[in-house]
Amino acid sequence: MAYFLGIDGGATKSHIVLSNATGRLVGEGQSGPSNYHIVGVEQAAANLSAAISQALAPSAVSPSEVKAACAGMAGFDGPSDQKQMHHIMTSALNASGLQCPWRSLNDSVVAWAGAFHGSPGALIAAGSGAVAYAVGEDGRSARADGLGHWLGDAGSGYDIGRRGLRAALAALDQRGPETLLTEQFRVLAGSTQMEWIGWIAGLDASISYAHEQFRSFAPFVFEAAASDDAIARSILNQAGAALAGTAASVLRKVGLLTDSQVATAGSVLEQPSCLRHTFRAELSAHLPGCQIVPARPSGPLCWPATPNWFRRMHSRYVARKVFCSSMFCR
Repeated sequence: MAYFLGIDGGATKSHIVLSNATGRLVGEGQSGPSNYHIVGVEQAAANLSAAISQALAPSAVSPSEVKAACAGMAGFDGPSDQKQMHHIMTSALNASGLQCPWRSLNDSVVAWAGAFHGSPGALIAAGSGAVAYAVGEDGRSARADGLGHWLGDAGSGYDIGRRGLRAALAALDQRGPETLLTEQFRVLAGSTQMEWIGWIAGLDASISYAHEQFRSFAPFVFEAAASDDAIARSILNQAGAALAGTAASVLRKVGLLTDSQVATAGSVLEQPSCLRHTFRAELSAHLPGCQIVPARPSGPLCWPATPNWFRRMHSRYVARKVFCSSMFCR
């Protein structure tokens, strides 16, 4: 029996599935993040290896039976990332005893494949980061955002958390309106201004630590918004509008202007909130008639418009995360 690994490597966690040639899930593993821009190359490889070992352990599958792997990786954006990604993947696979061929892609491409199985449409993913990817009727593809926490990822968990922290500090400093977010900030950073300054200075010690602190504050913004906090609701409405603009941009780029479809992925868009309501309304304003659709059930992929290697993948939608679970059917 041949088995295949699907890897979803994100900024929050790494999620691995092991499937057989028919697409049946036989193993699953999860570990820490594997976006090397945030955690570094060696830690990314170690986290992937740990998740792969988890997926293999309960299945009784021999490493020699794993014939190929496909990785959708956050932070893999082009030629400048190839050297680092090669090291991460080969190190992780070798540490798990695997010697199979593999391919890595940006996670937005893999998410789109799992959502649409090759049919035209757009995927907007909003978790720690935010990115959209679309393929049109003629096979043209386009991506928007996914530009990282410094200048991009508008509407992401990181973006929401950062805005929430800024609002809390502004309120505590009497530079901005009151908000429920101040109490949660005090729990996080302390009750005095000197403690806040020390906590903020600590963010400079590590990008990984700062990223975790910012994105982990996002749930408190959702909680405050659910309690009708005006500042939190404004932050989420801005995020929803930003995500709608990102999704609409890729649809326009590939010429899907009428009867277009958008699938969503990621924790930010999964939960009921004013953000999701704003996302729907703004998307309709950008492209009237655009539909938000669920990801399609898993099954074999077959689409002539895409490159040959991509036609050979099977995809699965597992635990509400989309990623490839097998590839390279020779």
